[in-house]
Amino acid sequence: MAIESRVSGGLRVSSSARRLPNLKLPALLAAVFLLAGSALALDFQPLTPDPAAFKARREKFLAQLPPDSIAILRSAPMRTMSRDVEYLYRQDSDFYYLTGIEQDDVTAVFLPKAADGKKYVLFLRPRDLRREAWAGARVGPDEAVAAYGADAAFPLADFDSKLFTFDRNTYTPGGYLAGTKTLVILSGDDENWWAKEREHLDPLQAQWGPQGLTDARALIHEMRLIKDAEDLRFMRRAAEVSARGHRLAMGAAAPGKWEFEVQNALDSYAYSQGVRRMAYPSIDGSGPNSCILHYDLSSRQIQDGELFLNDSGAEYGLYATDVTRTYPVNGRFSPEQKAVYEVVLAAQKAAMALVKPGATHEDIEKKSAQVQAEGLVKLGLLSGDPAELVRTFGHRRLTLHGISHWVGLDVHDPSSYSEPDGKSRVLKEGMVFTIEPGVYIPAKTEGIDPKWWNIGVRIEDTVLVTKDGFDCLSCGAPREVADVEAAVKAGRKK
Repeated sequence: MAIESRVSGGLRVSSSARRLPNLKLPALLAAVFLLAGSALALDFQPLTPDPAAFKARREKFLAQLPPDSIAILRSAPMRTMSRDVEYLYRQDSDFYYLTGIEQDDVTAVFLPKAADGKKYVLFLRPRDLRREAWAGARVGPDEAVAAYGADAAFPLADFDSKLFTFDRNTYTPGGYLAGTKTLVILSGDDENWWAKEREHLDPLQAQWGPQGLTDARALIHEMRLIKDAEDLRFMRRAAEVSARGHRLAMGAAAPGKWEFEVQNALDSYAYSQGVRRMAYPSIDGSGPNSCILHYDLSSRQIQDGELFLNDSGAEYGLYATDVTRTYPVNGRFSPEQKAVYEVVLAAQKAAMALVKPGATHEDIEKKSAQVQAEGLVKLGLLSGDPAELVRTFGHRRLTLHGISHWVGLDVHDPSSYSEPDGKSRVLKEGMVFTIEPGVYIPAKTEGIDPKWWNIGVRIEDTVLVTKDGFDCLSCGAPREVADVEAAVKAGRKK
């Protein structure tokens, strides 16, 4: 192999490179650029949001607002990480779902019965070129109509005066609140903004109304439960990137390496494909750490014969995915590891097989619990009747958690798991959720032979309910025993 070394600030080509026969400089440069291009090539071309999707959501939201109401939605605030360093900004998911706006300090007003037809109005901070020199260009009131599809846009300072006016000559109120019976609010968790607005609104409500105050989240969360084409376009990308990253992480695992090296294999791949952040702190645990559900230190050196549990999902365009894989760091499951793994995999497959419109979320949970309980009793890790263990939650001694949650703009999407009558949510086409059974046997678990200790296994995928069944969005990551072992061993051949 040719080796380059620096001499007096320049590059000296090694003697082996100089001896390459009949290779002219243009051809050599072309080869270099081809190799560099292939190394840096994107596996996925970047996606950009579709403004029409946000407009359609806004129209649906406006149509569902209570009679004689207006809605006020606030963006998420900036948050401090330490002293004068802020976290990478993340928009409030509900605000983004309707607006497509990723910048902070924005207030959106929805006016379903606007006399002038301007039903979607934005209030934004005016542009400040000095601030933009530090933080980059922003969209201000002058650009917001074109950039965000608003019907009108004003400076933030105008918000309170647009919200309510009072004519002292005619003694009549005006502004957006005039004649409004219900105010629908999303604060974006901006506590300072909401406290300020309450100081303004409370005296008005006492005399002029509106008397009703409703949280916008209930309506928006119900909308978010059924994914539209735009949701799915980004969720598929997040799952595809994550699945490829998991395969790379498997190849990076080996005795003697560190947990953070395996984490880096997946996370850095995601960043190389346009991901700005992971959907949640990556969980990369080896050996005893595989039994810790939300272990996030990634600081242990991996030992031969251990399992590695990797729960990591990318956030792409603010959309999350949630994927977990467990694998032997030396490329071969021990008999005990394989036995537990096969119980978990069987439970996931059995639960997935039930996914289709008309099934309930509870059906999925119960099926997974049943298969896990039966498998653990068969292995001698639990004792008793499997059905009774499930009924009394006795299986949770080793399984610890439920096996499913909604996924979308949040990794734990906030929609309800119950129908209005309190019964379990009936699955419908377009719903997306995880199926993630797991078994965890920490060291010194009472009544269990030490040969089973420090075996933690979770297998998790993000699943879409389709017209006739399901689509596993993340199953590009190896799951079968042979495929998992092969993926780990493949990393040693490089």
